[in-house]
Amino acid sequence: MGWFGGYLRTAPRPAVPVGAQMLFQDPPVWSAGSPVRLSAAHGGRRLAVFGPCGATDADLDRLALAGDLPSLDSAATAWAGAYILIYDDGHGALTVWADPAGACPLYTCTFNGSTVWASSSLALAALCGSLPDAGWLAAHLVDSTAWTPGVSAWSHVEQVAPGQRLAAGLGTEPVPVPYWTPPALTREEAVDRLREDLAEGVRVRVAGRPVSCDLSGGLDSSTLAALAARCGPVTGVTYHPQGIKAGGDVGHACLVARAHPAIRHEFMALDDSHLPFSDLDALPLTDEPAPSAITVAQFTAQLRFLADHGAVVHLTGDGGDNLFMPPPVHLADLARSGHWLRLAADAQTWARLYRQSPWPLLTSAVRQPRTLAGAVGRMPWMTDYGMELAAPVTAAYPDTLNMGHADRALLTEARYVGRTAATENQLAAAHGIEMHNPFTDTRVVVAALAAPAVERWSARRYKPLLSDVVAGLLPPPVLRRGAKGMFAVDHHHGLRVNLQRVLDLADGHLADLGLINPAMVRATLRRAVLGVDVPWGRLEPALGAELWLRAAEKVDQWVTWEERAA
Repeated sequence: MGWFGGYLRTAPRPAVPVGAQMLFQDPPVWSAGSPVRLSAAHGGRRLAVFGPCGATDADLDRLALAGDLPSLDSAATAWAGAYILIYDDGHGALTVWADPAGACPLYTCTFNGSTVWASSSLALAALCGSLPDAGWLAAHLVDSTAWTPGVSAWSHVEQVAPGQRLAAGLGTEPVPVPYWTPPALTREEAVDRLREDLAEGVRVRVAGRPVSCDLSGGLDSSTLAALAARCGPVTGVTYHPQGIKAGGDVGHACLVARAHPAIRHEFMALDDSHLPFSDLDALPLTDEPAPSAITVAQFTAQLRFLADHGAVVHLTGDGGDNLFMPPPVHLADLARSGHWLRLAADAQTWARLYRQSPWPLLTSAVRQPRTLAGAVGRMPWMTDYGMELAAPVTAAYPDTLNMGHADRALLTEARYVGRTAATENQLAAAHGIEMHNPFTDTRVVVAALAAPAVERWSARRYKPLLSDVVAGLLPPPVLRRGAKGMFAVDHHHGLRVNLQRVLDLADGHLADLGLINPAMVRATLRRAVLGVDVPWGRLEPALGAELWLRAAEKVDQWVTWEERAA
């Protein structure tokens, strides 16, 4: 996997990863296979930018020369892409900026009295000799999107809060400082910004490189494929059940490919070897449990398919649903602001969509806003001890930005997708594929967030905000379609085929830690085998966490470090 890191200030006995490229010596900064852009100015001032960034070389040179915090704070979100800024002031101290959307997560730990930062918590865990953090795991089982400062999946490794910069001057301890506040835009302004930043976010990743893109026929992947096609040839890959190569999602994918001749349309047939819960032992270790853990057989086959077709860069639509298909949590904001007539009208509209009475929605809007954002009650397999351990980690993150319920929910979801997409990118890197997720870019997330919450949804249009962004880019039938096909049937089928292997996961590390009741997990799995609808969104993270713990147990050495004289 490609990653990067360094020290916040001069260290007496720094440890550095074996084989890494040293970019700065004092304080040390390195790249372990991660592309970087560098700029320097007089007085020893130096700037490093990791990740795709729309800045020109001249932009970076001007920024390194200016070197003032207001300019650097602004630059951390000024350009399209997903990137991290590192600035050396020339006097032995560094400042790092964590992007507000969380798509480039940063972590820290303490080694020999010095603060080490890195883009990989797994790498820092190897340095510190850390073990998986039981409190984080418990919180992951209760609410996989939950996050509070000071924790990560590894003990003694902390994630830097998105939207904060971290610096340590000579003789001072590291201090995290918020540098970002969300803007407010009209809906029209948000659409214009999204159109510009999505296009530029794709361009900076694909220009002049062999690129592929998921082409499922849905709005998110179709948007990225069409934008990539404007930059040059792109391989659009449609995955389909074996023997079914027409109609539904496949038909919409074909429409997009025909509309953009630069798309070379390829098809990959999925058979029983790609079913969920297959080949679970193939899962490598990542920073935290990867969302694709249960579908690793299909994901691995897709990566091999892409590599065989010459792809170097691959675009996915992850994050699009979270930004453009929000739950009805804006009802809570209407209740809080006293807009009762609009609240009643919107609750009735949502109730018709859900085919239920509006009263539960109204009650939740007033008394339990988090349930409108998707929060559910305790899962039957969670133990009392697990719930107690999770409570401090799943506590509400302090709202220092004065955001409404809908805005907080959108940002929380976006940050979760961005952080976990980084684990998927680690899996892809093992196959020589750079995976990118433009919908998790800070400027894209911020533009969606800046649109008024009550105008992000519609009862009559699917993903109305994104539909307006790509008007004229995609064929009308693709713009007019509703939700894509669902694949729960594949999960039921895969579970039947691999039942014994999956049942064995119930009696593992999570049970040994006292976090789950294995009998209740097995009972839920057996219900799913019978075709009963189960909470896959909560069950899969639990099974994925067990697989992650087993992968951690098998790995003898993650990253090798060596100490050097200062």
